[in-house]
Amino acid sequence: MNRQTNLIAVFAALLPLSANAQGYKEVQTYLEQAFSAAIVMTNSDVVTLGVHDFDPNEWFNLSNENIGSQESIELRQQFAVSALPYTIDLSDEDAVHKSQIFMRLSALISRQDVEIYDGIEDDYQRETVAGGYLAYRYQYKANDNWTITPGLGLHLQYFRNDHDYRSDVTKQYFQPFLDGLMFNTSAWAASVEPHIEFKYNEETEWGSWNASSSSHYFYGHGWGDANYGQVGNPEGWYIANGVEAFYNVTRWGKSVQSIYSSLRRIDLGGDSENPFGTHYYYETSVGWLMTPPFKSDWIDNIGIGLNINYGSKLKGGSIVLFFNQD
Repeated sequence: MNRQTNLIAVFAALLPLSANAQGYKEVQTYLEQAFSAAIVMTNSDVVTLGVHDFDPNEWFNLSNENIGSQESIELRQQFAVSALPYTIDLSDEDAVHKSQIFMRLSALISRQDVEIYDGIEDDYQRETVAGGYLAYRYQYKANDNWTITPGLGLHLQYFRNDHDYRSDVTKQYFQPFLDGLMFNTSAWAASVEPHIEFKYNEETEWGSWNASSSSHYFYGHGWGDANYGQVGNPEGWYIANGVEAFYNVTRWGKSVQSIYSSLRRIDLGGDSENPFGTHYYYETSVGWLMTPPFKSDWIDNIGIGLNINYGSKLKGGSIVLFFNQD
């Protein structure tokens, strides 16, 4: 996830080499991890980035390096994630066997100053991974509490790097070599993602709670101008286990107000592991939700709250806006 560290490592590997038409393994790995990180980070059930980041140690008078640091907050602030999910139910609401179409448009944008050497002006870089995701899901309602939902999805992603060389050194020595190879270039990737979720839901007098476990695997093929077309094959997996609770507080007209809380553990593997700097981490959220005071096929609920990431390079807290928490 620390793109600056990755870039410096790539520089060190590439500079002793001469350009060739076959591409470089180091650049291929960089691109594979960029696509893989975007697949994970644009799934709001796995990673939550908010509108304002903070160090929980400062807010709650703690001293736990795994829950946040100045470096991790600065890293979180480099990223902006936008995702618009939408589910189309193809079956009746009470059906035992349901078919669903799930869609998501997303964008992951990172902005950073890139330090090459001490004593020279930092370069500036912006990277964007835009994506569209389409999945078919079959939902089986085993009983009043249990549902099993296998699915198969397809990601189409576009990667774009825009690099501004701000010193004479990088313009003279790096730009002729790296432009078109990994800087100021683009690439595409298409990935399939089979997945399955097991979910237990319990309705109570005060609201509801659920426990779920979902497993995802993705494998893709990349192409484009970057690295002489050697973009590689993004591959990885992630497993999300968690519990959620919705406590109904009151009703304002037709709008239901509720307190939302969740706790998840995320396990990672493949190309998705290295960008996060760990093979597992935790996320917890708490917030206020409200259903719309009108009938809507697009909006189930909206809200605001706090989210804390524990144990990854993105450790720290953020103020988040909730959309369609279920």
